[in-house]
Amino acid sequence: MEELLASIARGLDGADHDTVARIPVNTLPNFIVIGAAKSATTTLTRVLGRHPDIFMAKPKEPKFFGRRYDKGWNWYAKLFEDGSQARLRGEGSTMYSSTLPSFEHTAALMHTYLPATKIIYMTRHPLDRLVSQWRHIKGKHPATREFYQLLETSRLQHFLIGCSLYYQRISSFRRYFPDEQILCLTFEDLLTSPQHTLQTVLDFLAIPGEAGQLLNDGTHLPLVNEAGQQGRRYVDKPEWPWLMKWRVARRLKADTRKFLGYIDKPADYWKL
Repeated sequence: MEELLASIARGLDGADHDTVARIPVNTLPNFIVIGAAKSATTTLTRVLGRHPDIFMAKPKEPKFFGRRYDKGWNWYAKLFEDGSQARLRGEGSTMYSSTLPSFEHTAALMHTYLPATKIIYMTRHPLDRLVSQWRHIKGKHPATREFYQLLETSRLQHFLIGCSLYYQRISSFRRYFPDEQILCLTFEDLLTSPQHTLQTVLDFLAIPGEAGQLLNDGTHLPLVNEAGQQGRRYVDKPEWPWLMKWRVARRLKADTRKFLGYIDKPADYWKL
């Protein structure tokens, strides 16, 4: 961790400008999906990758502007080499909008080297997202505390609740990027109005095309990243203890209200 933090500190000081300047611009991303985790980011990146003018990095989550920054810019650029002829190149790392210490400086790092990059932030009902992320973690790490013990575990509650504080998380990017370079979407809109939501993305990215061409049969989203996939153990959806739900909702309510106002959604779009 110490070596990683030292590498990030050098990056924040601009020490990598010379290296980045030598990398062909057509092997760096034009846009980045920053999360939130369990908000259909995998679905969004998969669908955008169907566009003939868009190349999505593989692996989908490089986690470069944080946990893997010490791998270096040449490593990162190689992820986009196969898309050097594409009009747009993107990646989607949900940890970029997390509360993990190794991603504390993500927005600053991005802006230092890729200031023109467009940011896409996928969100979801804060409580539903939290539950889904707990199931994901529990499926990968069975020793994780049970859901009803969430508020008894400071690290777990800081991470899970923190990732649902959407206004707080996007504000860290707004310090560096103008609102014109940020698009916030919701899981619910993508599921109920996929064509309209994807057309909004294409328009934001200023790339031609009809969103219906990216969907199955022109109307349906592909089913990806379902619970129990990718080698994770299936974990049943837990019930909320009523007092715990009230306490968590109380911590999320003010932030959620600010975020919904920021994205021009009614205050009751997500009921807490």
